[in-house]
Amino acid sequence: MLSEEAIIDLSRVVASREAIKMIPAAQARRLGVLPIAVVDERLYVVTADADDYFLLSQIESLVGNPVVILRVKSPDSVAEYIKKYYPEYVGELSGTPLGLLEEVVLRAMLYRSSDIHFDPERDTGTIRFRVDGLMQIDQTLPLDSISELISAVKVSSGLNIAEHRIPQDGQISLWISGAEVSMRVATIPTIYGEKMTLRILATENTLAELAELNVLGMSDSHLRIFLETLDTANGVILLSGPTGSGKTTTLYAALRHLKKSGTLHILSIEDPVEIPLHGINQVRIDSDRVDFNRALRSTLRHDPDVIMIGEIRDAETADIAIKSSLTGHLVLSTLHANDSVGVVTRLLNLGIAAELVNSALRLVIAQRLVRSPCQHCVAYQPPDDIDREFFGWVNDENIRVPKAVGCPLCNNSGYAGRLGLYEMLKVDHKIRELVRHNANEDAISNYVFTECNLPTLKIDGIEKIKKGLTTPAEVRRVTFLGSEKYIP
Repeated sequence: MLSEEAIIDLSRVVASREAIKMIPAAQARRLGVLPIAVVDERLYVVTADADDYFLLSQIESLVGNPVVILRVKSPDSVAEYIKKYYPEYVGELSGTPLGLLEEVVLRAMLYRSSDIHFDPERDTGTIRFRVDGLMQIDQTLPLDSISELISAVKVSSGLNIAEHRIPQDGQISLWISGAEVSMRVATIPTIYGEKMTLRILATENTLAELAELNVLGMSDSHLRIFLETLDTANGVILLSGPTGSGKTTTLYAALRHLKKSGTLHILSIEDPVEIPLHGINQVRIDSDRVDFNRALRSTLRHDPDVIMIGEIRDAETADIAIKSSLTGHLVLSTLHANDSVGVVTRLLNLGIAAELVNSALRLVIAQRLVRSPCQHCVAYQPPDDIDREFFGWVNDENIRVPKAVGCPLCNNSGYAGRLGLYEMLKVDHKIRELVRHNANEDAISNYVFTECNLPTLKIDGIEKIKKGLTTPAEVRRVTFLGSEKYIP
């Protein structure tokens, strides 16, 4: 049951399809009301004026059900979300594969999805969304409908519609609810037919709320380390983490911070350019003409102060990046490794000499994304025995931790939104000595996280659990402290 006293943050709510269908678009726009949930035949709605009792009676007459008007955190945002859930385009494509695609993409965006999957199965097809890092089923359709959807995307993205036997990649842009949405397209053959995945590419507007480094979830100490390192004139800053851990968002937030002064020439090399950033020269890699290494060599002739490389993928790119920093450039990039200390080992394994690593490397950041509990249904309770042992709370009888419950406002997932867990290795004189003497990862980890007392991903997660920002289940999931297949 939803509390009638709840104050709703629309940016962290997913309105249900059942609720949306109860009020037609024309009436929703005319009355300025957004339906968000149906519970026990009661329709919960939001409007800019929660005390308008005449409006309440109008809605009840319209829907024929009891109605509850909830208060919203930002009343001015109601009109914006009505437009999102009730787009004002005419809908000429309704009933066509492209029209269905628009509906699917709109719903994916409202659910804050990062990816849309069209999965063929034996007799049917499934549309799934990746929401807050985890997959969920949106709907099941006849296999022919999935095939028509895939064909519509292939035509719009310039892919070969007749080719089903080899993977293809492309890009598509659609106008959804008055805004352009760009998506990266990938197909691959499976035993039941062609599968397609759409990665929804963010825009500078959609990530406006992440424009500042201080809203990504970094602790005060981590934020201070990062800002101090960004203020250095040269060197390499590397980010590490699995796919979907927020590395690109952190890099872009760092670029926004660096461009504030207006005195730096910032140039990025990306594949693809995921977010157009005003005031930054962004180079898109074309594997047929320009690869990372050629583009990186060319950028050095354009007098940049800061170079952002989307990813260091091989020894040659790593070598050029390291040497670029030694000639007076600040270089930001990503490198795959399990943790921050592993990045140092990875550079050495790529053939970078220890003295070059010591001269160039300034900071390594390992990060993960964890889901935040829905504030409308979160429950606080003592941790179970497993969590007490994992997180060191065996002797803390008074601790209470958040638990995801699930309600209509979070699509019964128990979570709404994500934030980062961070682990930082700031390269100092002692670490350079350890690298010079070929110390193993354990020795470096002992110095950074025991002697210097910097928090590991696990410790950062524990602090965020205590603040109610995430749950023990989430920290265990992303830091692999329990079973790697553990899903709450």
